[in-house]
Amino acid sequence: MKINPAMLLQISKSYNKLAKADNYPRWNYFQRLFGRHFSQTETPTTNSILNASSMESHNSQKKATDSTWVSKIVLYSFWQSSCSWRVRFALNLKGLSYEYRAVNIDKGEQFTSEFDKLNPLHYVPVLVDGDVVISDSYAILLYLEEKYHQRSLLPVEPQLRALNLQAASIVSSNMQPLHMLSVLRYMEERVGPEEKQLWVNFHIQKGFGALEKLLTESAGKYATGEEVYMADVFLAPQIAVATKRFNIDMSEFPTLRKIYNTCEALPEFKASLPERQPDAAL
Repeated sequence: MKINPAMLLQISKSYNKLAKADNYPRWNYFQRLFGRHFSQTETPTTNSILNASSMESHNSQKKATDSTWVSKIVLYSFWQSSCSWRVRFALNLKGLSYEYRAVNIDKGEQFTSEFDKLNPLHYVPVLVDGDVVISDSYAILLYLEEKYHQRSLLPVEPQLRALNLQAASIVSSNMQPLHMLSVLRYMEERVGPEEKQLWVNFHIQKGFGALEKLLTESAGKYATGEEVYMADVFLAPQIAVATKRFNIDMSEFPTLRKIYNTCEALPEFKASLPERQPDAAL
């Protein structure tokens, strides 16, 4: 039986799991079953595993960059939309090129019949990937994570994975929807500009307070350690909007402020900035 690098990688993963679990009976059986094949090729050393992983990663990246594998990604975006911003940030982190199609929210372009077919809720962003149309930033990021495996935005460890999803959910469900443009316009019409600002401050500070407590123990350079993940992708644009548009004082949230400062230095984040978008009105 000939063992190719991809097969060797899978065998090696099983070998390591059994060794870590100290499961001698199953490990012994594994050795008897595959030992002779290792002697014909090579033992599952660190180098052989890395070589097989490298080949697997190379093939994955080829699929993600070769036009024969990847359909053209189109992002319908508005430069000031924080939801669009987080998708731009994620696409940049994954190294995925895309066509930017501006939707001018101020002029009501989200209500055109063409856009209605993409998203009946009339919100941005909308991502089109071949025949796939997705119109929610949370769903878009999960889709990108499932389809394009390079530069993973979710850690492998289950607890950290759940923590990233929880932080992203707080931003996308409990914070941003409460200060989106349509909501603020409605608030101002009904109760006036002063009450509108109090509303914004209350809900943003409530969300940041929860996130500060949630991430204090897990945070390193980024929200859940030393790698940038989905929590950071949602947090960084939210913090930028809170400070620049609503004048929220981040000194009350030192962990979040540190996370933002780290993200702010990333080239992928800089390229996603609102003022760098084709439709930016400066």
